Amino acid sequence: MFQNKKLYLYIIFGFTLIILLSLITIAVTTPKSNFWATKNTQIEDLINLGFDGTDVTIGIVDTGVCIDHQDLESLSFISWLDVINNISNYYDDEDHGTHIVGILAAKGSLQGVYSGVNLKGIAINSKYVIVKSIPHNQYLFDGTNDSRIAAGIKFCINNDVDIILLSIGPGIDYIDFKENSLSVTQINNAISKGIFVVVPAGNDGQKDNGDVNFLANLENVISVGAISKGNSILPFSSRGHQYPQTVHPNKKPELVAPGNQITSTRINGAYGDISGTSQAAAYVAGIIALLLDAYPEYKHDGMKNENVSTIHLFKEIFAKTAKKIGNLMNIDDELSHDDLYGYGLIQAYDAYLELSKY
Repeated sequence: MFQNKKLYLYIIFGFTLIILLSLITIAVTTPKSNFWATKNTQIEDLINLGFDGTDVTIGIVDTGVCIDHQDLESLSFISWLDVINNISNYYDDEDHGTHIVGILAAKGSLQGVYSGVNLKGIAINSKYVIVKSIPHNQYLFDGTNDSRIAAGIKFCINNDVDIILLSIGPGIDYIDFKENSLSVTQINNAISKGIFVVVPAGNDGQKDNGDVNFLANLENVISVGAISKGNSILPFSSRGHQYPQTVHPNKKPELVAPGNQITSTRINGAYGDISGTSQAAAYVAGIIALLLDAYPEYKHDGMKNENVSTIHLFKEIFAKTAKKIGNLMNIDDELSHDDLYGYGLIQAYDAYLELSKY
């Protein structure tokens, strides 16, 4: 009887070991999702130096987030506001916000790896303030409005964020923003406090009206267009229009980043690919988080943060160190700008080295 029990334990142990080794093998051999994007932007180089967004807080104004996704850690989320339905718990009934959050915060899971998805976010140790300012059907004319976007930005400011990502999607096209709009006032308020504001350039490239979206066109925000794996501008990425008063480093868009078929978290524990300038903007917000981890003195409450001047410093560095791609490739001027590619493809490690000189 004793021998049989001992044999039984050996068998159980053997099967357990086989399963563990199989999972480890899958985890090691499964390619890291979006590796092309983190490689092309030099994000991998900063992560390999040990930077992960620690002690940096990012505010995301979008459709919400499903924090019970297996690849997300609930403790990463420190504050929530729902200006659409006034629900007190985190949720996402549209999917866009959860996808954006995963690009930044996904810590990966065995379930994901076993499904062939090996996610790792850019700023996995940052803290996140989430605002739902976009409803279930963001394409409706009454889906959202200026006051709802402004309320989201104000909430982020009041919760002491270092970066605000306005990944608010196509619904923004239905809002008639003006220079005196509430959202503009709150964006300017954030920037005056040294908070970085990152805004997607927009997805109307095929029917381009000759400009990035209104909020992306504000002088001191960072506007981001989207490129493919081959570093070509994506057809939907909105182009900039340089008005006579537009000067360096505020020409639009400022930067481009990966935005083609980006794999990330979806609602109900799913995974999926989405393309858009919102995804590209998430990469830029993540890089800023890594840089603020490396140089915490430039956080909004840091001793070297000089508010708008600090925003301009980072924009100057991003412009100077950006990889010249597309229409910029044959131009020698490191500060050259193009209406599609901006100052170029953001380069995280080069910006890190340049910032060390200041």
